[in-house]
Amino acid sequence: MLRIQQTQLAHADALEDLQRLCYPSLDPLHLLRREHIECHITIFPAGQHVALVDDVIVAMSSTLRHNIDFTQAQHSFDEMIAGGYFTCHNPQGEWLYGADMSTHPQYRSRGIATALYDARKALIKQLNLRGMVGGGMVPGYRFYRAQMSLLEYANKVAAGELKDPTLTPQLRNGYTVRGIIHDYLHDAELGNDATLIVWDNPEYRATTH
Repeated sequence: MLRIQQTQLAHADALEDLQRLCYPSLDPLHLLRREHIECHITIFPAGQHVALVDDVIVAMSSTLRHNIDFTQAQHSFDEMIAGGYFTCHNPQGEWLYGADMSTHPQYRSRGIATALYDARKALIKQLNLRGMVGGGMVPGYRFYRAQMSLLEYANKVAAGELKDPTLTPQLRNGYTVRGIIHDYLHDAELGNDATLIVWDNPEYRATTH
């Protein structure tokens, strides 16, 4: 049975192991470790979730709040998450920033990521945030790198002409591609660029201060 709950300190070691398993080609400096996860829980507990199947942790979602200027959208993964520690979390930030979504390879394509996205969306609506923003790695692009740009590839995935293991599920969960983030992070297999993905909260209510 699948269960989604807020991340607890007792989960930290298992989540550190999950990171290594999910991202074998990622620069180890980008992996979230126990000390990072402990900070996330302290700084923004409501934004951290785990997925359990029969009480075994199989996936995680890590988020923080930011104000986003889409006219200056270029950024690196490390600067948006303060090197993994989330000390740049803005309690008044209008957007939920998706720092990480990781699913154990043996549990992919079972709707687990969708359940975690639903938990994010519920939090966004509860907090009346504008929506979600993230930098999405695009694993399928490495097979097309010699044929087209990443933006062309993303557009073909969005049009349904190609399928990508990560971007296709993100699009199905309501994200749209707003552009490309260059030198987002360092991955020996997938490259360094990412898609800028956005989900707009349809229930957002503008407030005056």
